[in-house]
Amino acid sequence: MNRFFPYMILAAAIATTPLSSLIADDVAEGVAEILDDDAAMPPAPKTPAEVLYGTLSRLPSDPVKLTGSLIMRKRRGIVVKEVPFEIELLWGAEPKGAKYRLFDGFGRPLSTLVASVDKDGRVLCGVRDGDGRELPEPDLLDQVEGTDITWLDITLSYLWWNDATLVGAEEFKGALCDIVAVRPPSPLKGCAEVRLWVDRRRGFLRQAEQIDEKGERVRHMWVASVGKIGDRWMIRNMEVKREGTGVMTKLHVDTLE
Repeated sequence: MNRFFPYMILAAAIATTPLSSLIADDVAEGVAEILDDDAAMPPAPKTPAEVLYGTLSRLPSDPVKLTGSLIMRKRRGIVVKEVPFEIELLWGAEPKGAKYRLFDGFGRPLSTLVASVDKDGRVLCGVRDGDGRELPEPDLLDQVEGTDITWLDITLSYLWWNDATLVGAEEFKGALCDIVAVRPPSPLKGCAEVRLWVDRRRGFLRQAEQIDEKGERVRHMWVASVGKIGDRWMIRNMEVKREGTGVMTKLHVDTLE
């Protein structure tokens, strides 16, 4: 069982009403570059730490609670499973951490996970079932309630991994992105590294690929839409595809508080 656990679900901003009424710019996939065109493009980063720090620095210091659903569907859009979630982000606290709650279709709790991050990207974690009984700590690549999403996808913990290399830069969906390869702080079967595409202008994660020990992509995550609240960008919809399964899972955010 892997003994480090991830950190977060979204680089979010602060809000108190439904997301749809707060997002000034809700951006569909591939057209985000039309926004902020007047802003100066930052210079190319010199180190991978510069890229990762820029993303982490956008996390809110005040407590944030968000709700949404994990929606698993077939290629033609047929929904196979839907798992509501509630997440509290406490990145201004010491230690930094988050609380994750998953529910069934009737709103009954399925599990609760509490995690806190140390300086090495490892996390102390406690898990309980819907009745409050303590459970074993899950592996980072365990599927979340049978969906195609793993804890690696839903938490984006690789933003804290210190073993990183700046690979280069390229455009993704019309935005210039810096590419960083990060490697887990402890051996993680099936994940030799994760490659990250970080929007240079806005500092948020656009795409991530999980690479196995053979150098093959086994999981693909990308941001399908984003929104802006104040001066902060956040993910609204994130898609995850496991190679060869024929299904995809969307992480959709409904509200922020």
